[in-house]
Amino acid sequence: MAADAFADPGDDGTGWQPEAYALPRLAAVDNLADALNGRGLSEGAVAALARAAVQPEDMRRKLADVNRLRVQGGTLHMVETRLWSASVVPHPANPREYGRRSYALGGGTGGDVPRLLPEPTSAPGERPELWLQVARADDLAQRLNEAEERLVRENPLADDISIEGVLQPLTVVPLTVHHEAGGVGPTSLLIAADGSSRISAVHGLLGLAPAVIAYQWGRDVRTFRREVNRWLRLVQKQGWESLSPSERGKVRVLTVPARVVVGYAPDARAGVRFHTAVRNFIGLTHIRPPKPYGAATEHEAKGDAVLDSLAEAVRSRRARITPQEKRWFAGVTTEEEAADEGFSPHRDVRAMEIVRGLLGGGSGTARRVNEGIRSLTAQQRPKRDERVDIAVELVLRPVRTEKADLQPYVRPRRAVLQRAYRLPETADLPAEAPLEGSPGGRSLEDLRDAALKEAAQGLGVGDLKLGPAQTELAVKAAYYMVTAEPMALQTEGSGAARSEDSRSTVGVLRAMLARQQGVNQAYEVVRAGRAGRPLLEVDENGAPVRTASGVHRELTDALVRHTYKGEVLATASSGLPAARARWATVTASLDVLRQAVKDMEAVPVDDGAGMTVVAREGWEAEEITKARSLIDRIDRRLASWSETYRGNQPQADGLEAEDLW
Repeated sequence: MAADAFADPGDDGTGWQPEAYALPRLAAVDNLADALNGRGLSEGAVAALARAAVQPEDMRRKLADVNRLRVQGGTLHMVETRLWSASVVPHPANPREYGRRSYALGGGTGGDVPRLLPEPTSAPGERPELWLQVARADDLAQRLNEAEERLVRENPLADDISIEGVLQPLTVVPLTVHHEAGGVGPTSLLIAADGSSRISAVHGLLGLAPAVIAYQWGRDVRTFRREVNRWLRLVQKQGWESLSPSERGKVRVLTVPARVVVGYAPDARAGVRFHTAVRNFIGLTHIRPPKPYGAATEHEAKGDAVLDSLAEAVRSRRARITPQEKRWFAGVTTEEEAADEGFSPHRDVRAMEIVRGLLGGGSGTARRVNEGIRSLTAQQRPKRDERVDIAVELVLRPVRTEKADLQPYVRPRRAVLQRAYRLPETADLPAEAPLEGSPGGRSLEDLRDAALKEAAQGLGVGDLKLGPAQTELAVKAAYYMVTAEPMALQTEGSGAARSEDSRSTVGVLRAMLARQQGVNQAYEVVRAGRAGRPLLEVDENGAPVRTASGVHRELTDALVRHTYKGEVLATASSGLPAARARWATVTASLDVLRQAVKDMEAVPVDDGAGMTVVAREGWEAEEITKARSLIDRIDRRLASWSETYRGNQPQADGLEAEDLW
């Protein structure tokens, strides 16, 4: 990144003047390395930390009495000191980008989205450092540069930092990178686990590229020291007062305050590994105040923590999901890889498995999910709604990637899925049931037939809950009804629901799956959704419904709410249910009239192509007058109904009805 990407801050002489540091002697660096060797760190991590210390003697003394910071699951051992800015890089998997990541399962291949790397894990041997495996050095180098550019663009801190330097310490953790190809050996880095935005702003001011820090200066101590000494000698030669505002800004950020993690002690009973403890610390810093990530991003971060909790055996409890399921749920596997591992290619099956994995299985699953949430938030009693929201965010990962996180598309669908998956029956889904879509499970037709039997028994009516087959079909159909365009399931208070139907999304789903027609409708929705076809209305027996003009009727939220009211509308003879049924006939008749006029306009004068009859001849004025008179009488009658409706609505004090629009 070019240094001139940042404008001079216009130093007015009131900014911070840093201490005049000197390049440490190599003997002091070696002494610090000897002291660090007793902390259980790898040789590369020791060398990186010793080289990074601005005052090695000070850091060596503090190692004798480290600071201890409790996090969920253990205690981090830290030393507060100053590090050379040219020795620290941003976190390569910065959690701030969670809400913008491109996931392989959604076909994410780059573009203006964060490149996805594996999450760092704990180093072997319980060392207090992270471990990351990448395919090639170029992958990490490009990822570091992209991450820093994005952070600088989206969280610009350079102007403030160039005047006052970095005020709050960065939390720095050693990370060893292993490369699968390219002949590059292990590379030890110091990453800002908390403070990537700050170190990115510093690098921008100094004109440093994190890839150069990682792969050139990290292996060439002489070049690293020469770069640092270049600025130290400038201050010594010219004096502070003779420096330009831009030069002063660079000198202020030559060093950064840091809390360096040099040890870790897990709680004896928790068994939390080092990488989880580091992530817990990041979560406590960012997902909770002072700077929240935002609801969707928080749910994404919690989602990965929850998947960790479900995938790891804890004490006497075996893992709830397999490592392969964890990758599938997280969306980091491609569709081809998922198929090779035996997972269904259908998005509704994945949604159902996530719902079952995070919300089903009773209190045992709830405890595991809550443990993952607590690891980031220290929240003692996470509510079920929060577990639902996390599940929905995992479900939407491939959708968000395909839509490039297009908020006008994603935001309403997120809201509706969150409401739909609050269906209480999902908590009763068995943890190990052979669901439709899983190897050895039942077919979609078997699921429909089982749901029809449950509906025939009255499940879902009144106080009775939906049965497991009805619930599974509801979850799967809701996925396609919500992701459809236009949406065939919306929230209460939107569309037709605003004035006619205030039922919750859960209420609509339950009413739908409690009836034979609704079960058949849900089955057809899933079939059409998997095939990428429009969602069409079906009748009691599952046959597509045609209008009087012979066209299929596409499913909409208004149509779903109108059809599934909990009573059989076709047999109602009085009251609002009967009136709604008749109104459906009125609107269908208008469709017939519109199509009839269109068909008449298309009648040609001759059998071949050419001018139409009405275009050349028009039509008899007397007949047109009669038709228009009839339409006019209907129009006035409909207008009177509308005025009556408006008159029955509550008025705001001092305002006429028209003033409210």
